[in-house]
Amino acid sequence: MKKTYTIGFDLGGTKLAAALLDNNGTMLDFIKVPVDMKREKSALQTQKRVIGLMADIAMDFKKRFPKETTGKHFLGIGLASAGPLNAEEGKLIHPMNYPGWKIVPIRDLVAKEINARGFKTKVHFQHDGTAAALAEGWVGGGKGMRSYAVVTVGTGVGSGVIFNGFPAQSRGMGSEYGHTIVDFKKLQETPDKLHHCTVEGVASGTGLLRRAKELGFTGNSVEELVESKDAKYQTLFKEMGWALACLCYDLSIGYNLERIFLSGGLIKIKNLYFNDLKSHYKKMIHQMNPMFECKIEIAKTKNHAGVLGAGYLPYLALKK
Repeated sequence: MKKTYTIGFDLGGTKLAAALLDNNGTMLDFIKVPVDMKREKSALQTQKRVIGLMADIAMDFKKRFPKETTGKHFLGIGLASAGPLNAEEGKLIHPMNYPGWKIVPIRDLVAKEINARGFKTKVHFQHDGTAAALAEGWVGGGKGMRSYAVVTVGTGVGSGVIFNGFPAQSRGMGSEYGHTIVDFKKLQETPDKLHHCTVEGVASGTGLLRRAKELGFTGNSVEELVESKDAKYQTLFKEMGWALACLCYDLSIGYNLERIFLSGGLIKIKNLYFNDLKSHYKKMIHQMNPMFECKIEIAKTKNHAGVLGAGYLPYLALKK
């Protein structure tokens, strides 16, 4: 089979990852850089910096891999981002983890900047959770499956559902299950703080840190929280397991999935919540109906799921 190539970008709340990939999902090069979404005083300035950074990386790939990034065998660039977003329109829609960003046509802005620098190519766009799911079906544990999901646990909690072979989205949007409510009692008490009551509000890195600080934690990272080994913070990880178990339960009864995969930056601390997640999920799904039960596993694409899925987007476009 003739080799083809793509570039994938995975934009999150704290980092930007990028890779040059071949059609087997092999990374010829990979880079990950921090992205401080609060560095500038204005969201517009931050957007310009982040878009410029993506263009810089794309041009660096083109300079160092000229044969792979020119001609018919280069199929384009894929961009996966945290949402909410509209994949069809290429727009971020008040994204949760990018402070001050409102409706941003990021796909077209990235394409314009890259094309202006002489790299003439198309940019494809998708929700990061859906991109992670596409990656798992391309080169991971979801090969051959028609209905499965990936739950990404990192700065936020994302999800991507592949249902009967296609992303479970409508009019470019959907698969935002990280924002499902798991604490309606707290929502009753603080109805203006919806996001504190969701799976993401409980189980994400951002949620863990916010909740730990409410208990007196003075650090600035999940790593510091874990290293503290303070018993009063252990309940946070127990509740993380419960929240993710509820999410997996909802996905199972909604789509009758073949499997659910976990990926994202907080996989590195899975020993604090993963066994609880599986145990709670099993008990809940058996109470409902064991026919809906599926295996829950760590994604084989691991922390590269987003960038691999982004790199797959030009191939998905050819299938439509």
